Amino acid sequence: MKKKVRKSYTELKKTLSFERDILQNLLDNIPDAIYFKDNKNRLVRVNKYYADGYKLSPEDIIGKTDFDFFQKDQAQRMFDDDTYVLKTGRPIIGKIERTLLPNGTYVCVTTTKIPIKNKKNRVTGTMGVTRDITAYDNTEQTNLDMIINSLKVLDKILETKDPYTFGHTRRVSIIAERIAKELSWEKNRILELKISAELHDIGKILIPLEILNKPGKLSELEYKMVQEHVQQSYDMLKPYSFPSNLPEAVYQHHERLDGTGYPRGLLEDNILPEAKILAICDVMESMISHRPYRQALGMEATLQELKDNIGNKYDKNIVDIVLRVINENNNKPFWLNSEPSL
Repeated sequence: MKKKVRKSYTELKKTLSFERDILQNLLDNIPDAIYFKDNKNRLVRVNKYYADGYKLSPEDIIGKTDFDFFQKDQAQRMFDDDTYVLKTGRPIIGKIERTLLPNGTYVCVTTTKIPIKNKKNRVTGTMGVTRDITAYDNTEQTNLDMIINSLKVLDKILETKDPYTFGHTRRVSIIAERIAKELSWEKNRILELKISAELHDIGKILIPLEILNKPGKLSELEYKMVQEHVQQSYDMLKPYSFPSNLPEAVYQHHERLDGTGYPRGLLEDNILPEAKILAICDVMESMISHRPYRQALGMEATLQELKDNIGNKYDKNIVDIVLRVINENNNKPFWLNSEPSL
């Protein structure tokens, strides 16, 4: 009987050892960094890909934390993510981030972190999988550069027709980007807003030059033709694969919170946040700049227009941001000495 028990125990050990070897072999042959951490966010197991990235053996890594490998602010973000998973039991899936490696190079990675639970369903640690997507990111950047270069060509075309429109859209883009950053919008949403700003007057290319550059007051018919640039801009953008909010934000940039704007007379709740920003940027840049039909009105008049119409034309939160940023810049238009990051 004892021999059978001993044999059974020996076979169990062999089976467990075999399964452990299979697991380790599987982990070591996956071309992603895989790592396990305890409830103190200390590394307890890593695969070969992870260790090779630091030119260390897995044994040399065990017991260390992200603070041993990354800059403090970056390690803190990783630590906070691990802590979130530990405390909530919820995974973080496919988080994209730029990582500075010990050799001083940046890579773009996507990271998934999941909780490890014991038999009592208590979270005892975390497992992470990090994949290097730098090559994909570079491809996306190349595609973005092509789009941006296309916009620059379009800008040049607009400039030959109407130099005021060209400079106006570039400066509106700069103002919009600054506001969005103050609102802590994420990178892609800011980019979408900036492209919306670059394209918000694209429909003016269809308006006769003698109307765009008319030095005197426009007739009612001429003014109506200018207003139609919003519809024309939307019609030009809508058929193509822009993000869904981009054509609509362009369509709405002359709407006002109280419904007095055009072309649809939308009320506040029906106006996109992007369009509320574009509306304010458009007004600011237009008032501060010279136009064929009038001289520049100056910063004081521009800010007064915004203050006087908070809540009925313009969003209070956005106006407050503008007033603060302008004040920090000594009441000067910060966008005149800036270049858009497109």
